Amino acid sequence: MSSFQKKLQQDRNNANTSNAGLKWDPEDDKYLLDNVKNGVEIGVIALALKRTEGSIKTRIIINIINMARDDANKISELSKEYNVSSEDIQLYEQKKEQREQKRGARPNNHFNDKRSSFPSNEMAEILHALTLAQRERETLLDEVKSIKKMLNK
Repeated sequence: MSSFQKKLQQDRNNANTSNAGLKWDPEDDKYLLDNVKNGVEIGVIALALKRTEGSIKTRIIINIINMARDDANKISELSKEYNVSSEDIQLYEQKKEQREQKRGARPNNHFNDKRSSFPSNEMAEILHALTLAQRERETLLDEVKSIKKMLNK
């Protein structure tokens, strides 16, 4: 398991970031953009959406790029509206290009090796469900221990 996957699993095990790495719903994007426009702090939005602050910042940038897809001049306007610097957007695009180049440089057999590829959205959702089930199990075990203590008194 890569360090990224380990970090993602840790984030998913944390109640405050349990949606880390999961697909974004249109309602979540709307909530994000509306709140950023209204000046709500990134940390508050991250807690509400159960995501990391880094993913919130990245998602804002992705939304800006998507909204300005047909008009590159619109990026500057949207950056101001959503309080993102043009440098942040350029850095995101550079890193995205580097990731794409890195993926393109790998031999084809890497893509066919399911053990080394990052989990699909479906697998990520299964991992999320298992994480929630594990939390529920731990809660139930704690309750059973508490009941046993009460019965032993």
